[in-house]
Parts: sequence; structure tokens; C-alpha cells
Amino acid sequence: MTTAQKRYPDAVMRPGILPGILGATGILLGLWLVGTEWVFAVRLAGSILAAIMLVFCIQARKTSYIAFGILLAAIVVVWNPVIDLITPLTVLGQGWLFMEIFAAAVMLWAGFLIKVPTRS
Repeated sequence: MTTAQKRYPDAVMRPGILPGILGATGILLGLWLVGTEWVFAVRLAGSILAAIMLVFCIQARKTSYIAFGILLAAIVVVWNPVIDLITPLTVLGQGWLFMEIFAAAVMLWAGFLIKVPTRS
């Protein structure tokens, strides 16, 4: 066995690391930007990055990523700034803050765990 085969045994890549980190940062940044004019741009960025990660989840074609796919699809819908679902949900108070932190954790966790096979 050659050293390249030992060093890189799997033909997979993790393309969701950067969108996961940026999306989690954007969702957490949205906590501090509520009521400002920047909240639209931050929600849009979080929604788009979650959609990108959803595509990576579908490309992975593993049944173990179905939960990530469902959670990322929920993030895409709820954080979409065009159809404002966040404003009615803010009446939950502490529950909404927990949902924001949970969504950021899902983005980060999915970004590090989703592996997509490379095309060779």
C-alpha cells in the first residue's frame, strides 16, 4: 500500500465547514441586530448558507443525514427574510433565544459532520 493511500483513505470531502461556521455566526449575530436595518441582510445570509448546506446534505446521499436535512430545511424556511416568520416567534421569549442558539449549533454540527464523496 502506498503512503498516499494510507494518508487519504477515503475519497470524501467536507464542503460544509465554511458555510456552517459563517451561517452559525450569522444566526448568532442576528440576536444582537434585532430592530436594526442589518437584520434583513443577516437573515438572508443565514438562510442562503443553510440552503447551501442542505444541497451538500442531499449530495452526500446517506440516510444518516436525513435529520440534518430536515433541520436545515427548517432553518431555510424560518430564517427567510422575505416571508417573516421570526417576528411572530419572538413572543416565545427565552424559547426563541434557545431556538436561535440551537439553529447555530445545527449549522456548525452539520458543517463538520457532512461528508460528500469526491468525483474522481
